[in-house]
Amino acid sequence: MVAFTKERAAIAVCESRGVRRTALRHAAALALLSTAAVMALSAAAQSPAYRIESVAEGLEHPWAVAFLPDDRLLITERSGRLRIVDANGLQPEPVGGLPAVFVSGQGGLFDVLPALDFETTRHLYISFAHGTKDANHTRIVRARFDDGRLHEVTPIFTSQPAKAGDAHFGGRMTWLPDGTLLLGLGDGFYFREDAQKLDTHLAKTIRIRADGSIPADNPFAGRGDVLPEIYSYGHRHVQALVVDSASGRIYAHEHGPRGGDELNVIEAGRNSGQP
Repeated sequence: MVAFTKERAAIAVCESRGVRRTALRHAAALALLSTAAVMALSAAAQSPAYRIESVAEGLEHPWAVAFLPDDRLLITERSGRLRIVDANGLQPEPVGGLPAVFVSGQGGLFDVLPALDFETTRHLYISFAHGTKDANHTRIVRARFDDGRLHEVTPIFTSQPAKAGDAHFGGRMTWLPDGTLLLGLGDGFYFREDAQKLDTHLAKTIRIRADGSIPADNPFAGRGDVLPEIYSYGHRHVQALVVDSASGRIYAHEHGPRGGDELNVIEAGRNSGQP
């Protein structure tokens, strides 16, 4: 259809200028060849250089994926299960030993992140909603993963204060280049004004060491009126954290209202401006 249209356009233009029919056909042929070449190049450019393949089916609201050194995958289901995918596909039994998870609305099991020294320690870091609908937190636990179970489950961070409701928990984690752990948190939806308050973890990113202790170089460490875990503030609902390995720059994606999603650069002490 595109080639035919260009041929007719070429003939119409040439006829209007009194060009002979043989020249018209030659021009039309060139138009067809040009169009074919453009279409071929366009098709080549749009052909993906990758293959999409399903590796697991039947999951219930999968939220995060972790890649283990032995090529297995760990997948969190927000409904409160941690699943294993190996060469045979999704294993029928979830990982045992998971702590109690508050599952309601947007609350549930969130991220799973292997330790930087996982091959030695077998440690996993897991974030989830903890508590009840009237009083809940975003919590991180560290656990040893062996034989399809979690062992030595230890809480290393629990957001403060408790909040009501079942929305905007955040929960995404990433390792920073210096080996510290960054967690993105939400504003709980009903507490958006807390994004600008530094005595609450709501709507912040927090930075801790792998054992849950607080780095001395956190931007607000040592200030009695500020929670020392806070790394940045003024967020809404952090749902993705990525560190650019070349520059060390931290990017965060935040869900926003009515199309107001944001991609932010996270820096120590920076205010991202919500609400």
